[in-house]
Amino acid sequence: MKKRLGSYYMGIKEPRVLQLIDSLAAGGAERVSVNLANALKEADVPSYLCATRQGGALESFLSDNVGYMILHKHSALDMKALGKLIKFIKKHKINVIHAHSSSFFTAVLCKPFTGVKIIWHDHNGIRYEVDPKQNRIIIQFSHFFDAVISVNEKLVQWSKNNLYLHEKKIIYVQNFAQLEEKNSFVSLPGTKNTRIVCLANLRWQKDHINLLKAFEQVHETHREYHLLLVGEDKNDAYSQKIKAFIKANHLQDNVHILGTRSDSADILLASGMGILSSESEGLPVALLEYGLAKLPVVCTEVGQCAEVLGHGVHGEVVPAKDSEALAESMLKLIEDEKYRESMASKLNAHVRENYSSKAVVQKLVEIYNEVLNA
Repeated sequence: MKKRLGSYYMGIKEPRVLQLIDSLAAGGAERVSVNLANALKEADVPSYLCATRQGGALESFLSDNVGYMILHKHSALDMKALGKLIKFIKKHKINVIHAHSSSFFTAVLCKPFTGVKIIWHDHNGIRYEVDPKQNRIIIQFSHFFDAVISVNEKLVQWSKNNLYLHEKKIIYVQNFAQLEEKNSFVSLPGTKNTRIVCLANLRWQKDHINLLKAFEQVHETHREYHLLLVGEDKNDAYSQKIKAFIKANHLQDNVHILGTRSDSADILLASGMGILSSESEGLPVALLEYGLAKLPVVCTEVGQCAEVLGHGVHGEVVPAKDSEALAESMLKLIEDEKYRESMASKLNAHVRENYSSKAVVQKLVEIYNEVLNA
């Protein structure tokens, strides 16, 4: 006889799901793994999360009811760490590993000892553009995948053309966001309406230089505005390039690198506009968080971003690598209060209606059931 678990239809074998991720540093894939672990638990699905290398800032957002462990792997073939994970899987009778990004390698190593089903979640929004040699290991290991989840439609097509899987097992599943407020006082420069926030780790794909060039144009006529850059700063060559640009263009008093923050939701709620200037994306969780925080948004037309913004209905969409178009849209929002408020309200309603955790979890549970009961 078939059963129901919570409000979702379940098959003969009930999913017991482990989210597998390399770390819980503040990043898009990491946020998705935490959000999914929490949402599955709320839906009465036995839910677990393992960070294979290290924890991080997102640990504080993980529900106390989610089983959690850190492996502290020192290498790809750390057999001691692998043994701990296998023991954890057997102890909790986990039958599905939902492996995010590069953690698929660890999941595959576990499969012969545990019999788990592997769902690989591909978060690399431009995988179809990179050198095929960089995807060689993924393609080879896809023999062991039971399904693939992609973060945009182009990735679905790439997977169908390259991975060793039946077509029906490759699915686009949209991200969803949860705004975890700390309700703490946040000391920030400027006022709410004069704060523009970019929630993105300092990585080249996020194209902060394009954003800084646009903000420089905004700064010429609106010197009261402040740009807040929230995200991991590795102080690497790209980070140094950003800091050099800020200094060379005398923006030190108006551009603020805040780094990784556990109170990012409170920062969004204390800001007046959200920006993403990326060269590539899947479906960025940050964009959904902007919507939940009721921010008007300007975003580049990459990945599924235009879809989230209703192709301009719920926010400003501009071409990637076009600082003039980005600046023009920022100024449009800054200088028209009614338009700004209207766009913020539309995006908030759109995200709440179309990117809810309930819809995504229901779709995931159906995928888990399909691979378990095939």
